[in-house]
Amino acid sequence: MNQPTRPSLRLTPFRALWMGMAWGGLLVGVLFLVLLGQSHSGHPVAHARMAEPAFHLENQLGQPVSSLSFPGRIEIVSFISPYCRQACPLVAHHYVEYAQAIREAGWSRKVVLLSFNLDPRRASPETLRKFQRAFGWNPRNLAWEFLTGSPRAIDQVVKGGFKVWFGFEPASTPGGPSGSPPALIIENPLNPTGAIPDPAHEDPLEIYGPGHHLRKLYQSGSLVSTGRLMKTLFGLIPHGAAPKRA
Repeated sequence: MNQPTRPSLRLTPFRALWMGMAWGGLLVGVLFLVLLGQSHSGHPVAHARMAEPAFHLENQLGQPVSSLSFPGRIEIVSFISPYCRQACPLVAHHYVEYAQAIREAGWSRKVVLLSFNLDPRRASPETLRKFQRAFGWNPRNLAWEFLTGSPRAIDQVVKGGFKVWFGFEPASTPGGPSGSPPALIIENPLNPTGAIPDPAHEDPLEIYGPGHHLRKLYQSGSLVSTGRLMKTLFGLIPHGAAPKRA
């Protein structure tokens, strides 16, 4: 009785090439997902956009500001909730240091600091001024403009334009989603006890060059030191003098 013939496991050159390409693609995909990572909000970090979205908002003084208000300037962009007790106070401290270093380098007319308000329902321009003062900034100094608008306008610009996620999650605890380790709490004079709920959100720091082109994206803006930022700016500013602070 003839035994059934077992299929050959020997790979033809074509099949070997095809399997090699398949495995290579899978490994590249896995590596991409690892590098993509997640923000401290627990949501996947959004894909970097290549151009700054258009916006029409107002700053901490109630003055109208648009994406066309800073022609030829480099924009350093962050996303802040004034009642935040995690990353946002660190970003505010950094912004004050950034502004001082930028001024000392003689780049004040070439660079502007922008922040977008992530709690427009409760935080008015007056609240934004209080937040800036709490961290040692004079709100009348427009080297740092804290921008806000209606909840709908902020949603359209931040979520729809910049692709930065934020929102309230009733199932979350102050330490993050259930089961996650407690988050580091940082003092915020506007919300000292944490009684005011704060939206979870992503924490990027984005740098746009003249022409609104994205030039640098830091996934965790609260971790970007002044020296690191100034090194990036030095590579973007044409014929800029070396910054005085390393």
